[in-house]
Amino acid sequence: MAKRLTTVQTVRGPVAVSELGRVLPHEHVACDLFRVTRQMGLAALNDPDEAVRDLKVFKELGGGSVVEATSGGLGRKPGVLRSVSERADVHIVMGCGWYREPYYEADMNKVSTAELTERLLIDIFEGEDGVRPGVIGEIGADREWVSGVEERVLRAAARAQQETGLGLILHAVKSEVGAWQLDVLEDEGCDLSRVAVGHCDTYPDVDYHERLAERGAMVMYDGNGPGDSLLQEQRVANAVELIRRGWAKSLLLSHDVCVLGMRERRGGPGYSYVLRQVGPDLIAAGVPEDVVETIFRENPLQLLAGHRPGDN
Repeated sequence: MAKRLTTVQTVRGPVAVSELGRVLPHEHVACDLFRVTRQMGLAALNDPDEAVRDLKVFKELGGGSVVEATSGGLGRKPGVLRSVSERADVHIVMGCGWYREPYYEADMNKVSTAELTERLLIDIFEGEDGVRPGVIGEIGADREWVSGVEERVLRAAARAQQETGLGLILHAVKSEVGAWQLDVLEDEGCDLSRVAVGHCDTYPDVDYHERLAERGAMVMYDGNGPGDSLLQEQRVANAVELIRRGWAKSLLLSHDVCVLGMRERRGGPGYSYVLRQVGPDLIAAGVPEDVVETIFRENPLQLLAGHRPGDN
């Protein structure tokens, strides 16, 4: 089993798990998808002032911490994250590793699993610009399968997790590829209870989500927002069903703010929609208020530090 941590490494240094408060477990503060996609609708997040503005709203609603899942190839900016964290007075946990194959460096197909593991451990222990990661990820599969080089990255992430005790966030969209990723991680001896399968809500099959939870993994619905009301209604309904089946302690909720149009003043969710809207929606659907609060406060600690809901 992965180590149980008493503190979480944030961009401003270690923070006791008891001080993290309500946590958004999958967001981006500075991120560049446009570099690879060249799609105008995927304009980069590159304005720290807008990030500070949205994080201050999150804090006003009782938010405490954000997991910033920008990994290699997505334009991670540790110094910017530290500055934004200080200005907004919100804890930010920085990610590490490599995103998915189209975003990899050109030489990645020539790098062994052992060397990838070494690179990852150096980043975790030494950091960049004086800022150290507090979570591994997001680590992705580009399609509905895991490519050879993506498998090596997954294996390196699993080995680094066992060495460091950090949690691990996966990128797994529109398919059951998350189960394939868990197979690779499990083969390496990874503690699946410290793994969050991201973007599960892009493949809205609660039976699949339950199978992930049965294996010990966290199930992440991280696309919450006002953009498509029907999809959001389905997302909430699926969350309610997963909770009804007994998997409330395996559920994580976030927004995955990753492009400019997702900023709050541009009509997106910002970092506040989950607290402002999704929590009340779950309560209105019959989920007890204390269960919703556990999802916001305690479930992310299982990912970040190995503290299961209900632990002292």
